Amino acid sequence: MPKFNFGYYEAAIEKHGRVKLPTMLLKSLDEDDRNCFVATHGFGNHVTLWTMKAYERQMEFLNSLDRNIIAIKKYRNAFLTRNTFVECDSQSRLVIPKFFMDYYNIDREVVMLLDDGKIDVWNSEEYHKEFDMKPEDLNELNEAIHLGLYNTARKEETNELP
Repeated sequence: MPKFNFGYYEAAIEKHGRVKLPTMLLKSLDEDDRNCFVATHGFGNHVTLWTMKAYERQMEFLNSLDRNIIAIKKYRNAFLTRNTFVECDSQSRLVIPKFFMDYYNIDREVVMLLDDGKIDVWNSEEYHKEFDMKPEDLNELNEAIHLGLYNTARKEETNELP
């Protein structure tokens, strides 16, 4: 079976606030990335569970930024607020911290999006309100992306001053 580093999954919050990570999601992760995560605010209306490798990459990026720039300091502080280590039990269940459950209105059903070591966990209703599209809207967005209207490729970093 091929391993993908992305995917869409649905899950239910069990009593005591536990969520069982879907088997296919777990199989998409390296074996040493399946048990321990860092829960953070997501970039949107969701919580993000980072594998340790992905979190280390993110922290390496954050640590490379100039903390004397106020916008960077604000971003860094906002990103690091309430970060929490979470571990799976023997049945691949974990508890999303209560603060995040309340803040992002996560209660019964969740959508999990795996993307390169990050698992975005959404309240299912909120996710579908935000991202469900009519086929014609998806076609328009696809065309705009392929025409380069959203060219967001990172520019090469240089050490030269402007």
